[in-house]
Amino acid sequence: MTRKVGVIGVGNTPYTSAKRETRERSEIGRACIKDAIDFVGNGLTLADIDAVYYTTVDGFEGTQRPDRTMDCLVRGSNAPVYFVNTGGTSGGSTIKDAYRAVASGLYDIVVVYGAGSLIATKEAQQILNSASPPMIESESGIGAMHIGGFYLNKYRMDYGITDEDFAAVSAKSHKHAKNNPNAHIRKGYTVEEILASPVIVSPIRLLETCPVSSGACSMILCSEEKARELSETPVWIKAASSISNSFTTAYRDFSGFGQLEVLAQRVYEKAGIKNPLEEIDYAELFNPFGGFELLEYEALGLCGKGEAPRLVHEGVTDLGGKLPVNLSGSTLCTNSGVAASLTRQAETCLQLMGRVEGGRQVENARLGLAHSWGGNMGQFDTLTIYERD
Repeated sequence: MTRKVGVIGVGNTPYTSAKRETRERSEIGRACIKDAIDFVGNGLTLADIDAVYYTTVDGFEGTQRPDRTMDCLVRGSNAPVYFVNTGGTSGGSTIKDAYRAVASGLYDIVVVYGAGSLIATKEAQQILNSASPPMIESESGIGAMHIGGFYLNKYRMDYGITDEDFAAVSAKSHKHAKNNPNAHIRKGYTVEEILASPVIVSPIRLLETCPVSSGACSMILCSEEKARELSETPVWIKAASSISNSFTTAYRDFSGFGQLEVLAQRVYEKAGIKNPLEEIDYAELFNPFGGFELLEYEALGLCGKGEAPRLVHEGVTDLGGKLPVNLSGSTLCTNSGVAASLTRQAETCLQLMGRVEGGRQVENARLGLAHSWGGNMGQFDTLTIYERD
């Protein structure tokens, strides 16, 4: 019999440009964990932590560094440190692994954290490109943004999606990132400004592309007994799962995110969700390119194929709408590698706890969804459903 697992603490650091980062990864790691412990209060200390789960991508982050971070934090406590690496979905995968450890009774209180600075490698793009089949990357130089262009151009061709549609959903993220004190890009770009920015890879414009950010995020998960003892607003994990796909491209036609659609149906069944648009109160989706959010709406069953722009133009997914999405600014405005996928989880929990700053709080949010996306072609997805009492 599994135990109920709650999230009781969230910690963040402000995010900045990885090229301008002056903080050590161990420094931002310690800062975000301290922030999560202070968030909980009620006498919780590092000595109470049973285990630490670190989300990492080996090539980007250098996995020897988390050892140093945690050595400073839990010296002498014998708390084990687990590394979880599933590429861009690592944050969601780490939550899933930590959740299972607590649910099984292995641990009572665990910390999950990611500290992304991308300073462990000279050029991250070449490592990122390795997520594409070697023949594509080595022969043509195609990387993550080109693959994004494949998906969005196919979407545009199939359903008549316009540049204005892509700009509108991107502007929504930028608008809310302006009021997020931790976001990296906080300019609040408008539709007009986005459309005036240069095309990088058709149809993706500069202001529809995520930055390379540095910063850290952490969450504290614990058993139901500990959660009710330490927190007045615990958020419970109802379901968490993942899906993976082949690295090959021979069969792909880039018509939407089919495997995310499969995963969503599995997770909804576990969580007892029949109508996601009506039942979910808040969602954080992984959108490294603004237009991806539209494809994700459809894969998650929020609307029919080709109908996602209508949700944006009618304000359905904006603050005050039926299902607000990405009021943090999401990955489009802050892409801190492994921490970016963990932040989707953290921001969802903050909304359900009623602890969001900057006028972005959704009223009476009780059920939330967090998504992570990984691999240049979207080979990996994770979904977590959270619920507030």
